[in-house]
Amino acid sequence: MNKDSQNASVKPPAKWVGTDSPLRKNLAVLGVVSVALVCLLSFNARLDTTLWRATRWLMGDQQPYSWAAVKLNPATHPHAPWWRTTTPLFGSQLYHHMESTWRALRDVGVPAEVLFIMLLVAVYDPARWRGGAIMLGSILGAGGVSEFFKSLCGRIRPIGMLPDGHLNDGLNVWVFGRGLHTQKDLSFPSGHAVVAFAMAAALTYLSPRGKWLFLMIAWLTAFSRVVMQAHFYSDIIAGGTIGWFCGFGVAIWLGAKLGVPQRQAQAT
Repeated sequence: MNKDSQNASVKPPAKWVGTDSPLRKNLAVLGVVSVALVCLLSFNARLDTTLWRATRWLMGDQQPYSWAAVKLNPATHPHAPWWRTTTPLFGSQLYHHMESTWRALRDVGVPAEVLFIMLLVAVYDPARWRGGAIMLGSILGAGGVSEFFKSLCGRIRPIGMLPDGHLNDGLNVWVFGRGLHTQKDLSFPSGHAVVAFAMAAALTYLSPRGKWLFLMIAWLTAFSRVVMQAHFYSDIIAGGTIGWFCGFGVAIWLGAKLGVPQRQAQAT
């Protein structure tokens, strides 16, 4: 083998500062996410509240919901926009028509399903138990960061119980430090979104060809939390960001420790 052919067989190192570098792409994603969160949380999260209520108006509630009460007694909803007094397509029954689908997507982020997927990775991935360990480490690492912010921020769920004893209706209420003494109705960031995106990050590390499938499932899992009224949009965006970046960071670190380098998608 001559010198030219040897040089041709060596793969050049990744350029972390070039136009198409991973660092540049990640910074661009973080920039977009930051702008989105600022827009959603500005002016006492007015846009966040409006989008959450609009989603509920379109999809319907987990319990039978009727906008007739708003129409018949608008005095009880003085700030309701016009579209809240208009019956949407399918009469706010989209959730009920697809309830099993949304619940199945939500379950992607619950411990039992996470354990099942982790066992599948440990059995079928070439790295065996090390692949499962990378996934577990990604979830635990991202989850730890999430729990820190969730406990510190203390944001109340859009349908959680307010400090005055009334049920929330999508209002933006933060009780900083509340999570240090109770874990009830903590909203920011979404734990399901964190877990779903951390799993997607670990799976992408191990099987990059499925990246967009993993991300699509993660986004649908996160969106199911808004549809089921447990979270605001800013909650799932923040949770997805933490899950993806922290999960991928842990996967890279743990993969190096366990001798499982990041895999590259093969060109077809």
